[in-house]
Amino acid sequence: MNCQAPTEIISSRSNRIVKYLKSLSLSRNRQKDGRFMVEGIRITEEILEQGRSVKKLIISPLAAENERAAMLVESARGQGIEVMWVAERVMDYLSETKTSQGVLALVEPREFSEDDLLNSQMPMIIVAHLLQDPGNLGTIVRVAEAAGAGGVVTTPGTVDFYNPKALRATMGSIFRLPTLKTPSLEAFIGNFKPRGYQTVAAMVSAKPKYFDIDYTKPTILLLGQEGAGLPPEAGKLADYRVSIPMATMIDSLNVASAASIILYEAVRQNLSAGRYSQKII
Repeated sequence: MNCQAPTEIISSRSNRIVKYLKSLSLSRNRQKDGRFMVEGIRITEEILEQGRSVKKLIISPLAAENERAAMLVESARGQGIEVMWVAERVMDYLSETKTSQGVLALVEPREFSEDDLLNSQMPMIIVAHLLQDPGNLGTIVRVAEAAGAGGVVTTPGTVDFYNPKALRATMGSIFRLPTLKTPSLEAFIGNFKPRGYQTVAAMVSAKPKYFDIDYTKPTILLLGQEGAGLPPEAGKLADYRVSIPMATMIDSLNVASAASIILYEAVRQNLSAGRYSQKII
């Protein structure tokens, strides 16, 4: 399939729109404008199929020689989305990966509310407090969706969901799983207590083990910063503080790994209780 040849190709990094798109690599600019960039054929296919708010498709002529990329151009045009053609050097400038597929999309995120976190197969919400590694946050989003959790919430000081590395790590889950930022950890927990939610904090120093908790009850799982873990004041907000048993030579786990272990203990318990509305393979 060959899409129609571009009438104009932007070849300068100094172009006003190119400079704007590049500025979105910074979190403060993403938050200010409420827009972010996604990169790659597969994820762009997904957001176009879902009818997400794509504002612009950016593609290079070389990339459009790929049949799937060419179909993206036709799909974007069919939805009335502007297609912006850029030279390879401009695409390399905008790309956040070493081997770019030559496809980018400018997207507006979907806004979620606290109520959206309640519509899930498993009554668990993940709260990431002060996480700094975007890959960890993205992986947590991915695992949370796989486990059927209600969503992932971040607190002030945590890396944002639309960081390019976080986006890649979600593998598209960011466009399906409810995610939101809360201005106050304490207020967020307080809002869910009347709804019957218990709060479980993962802390290396805790004596109780993660598998001692009943996760068939609605649960907020509180995860802390890489290395430092949860600060004491955050841990005090929890009803339970738990740890993951480890060999003596290991003092901590990657936070995304810890999240996966606890999430799938919750999956096990909820499967046994017949809580899932659809089959988990």
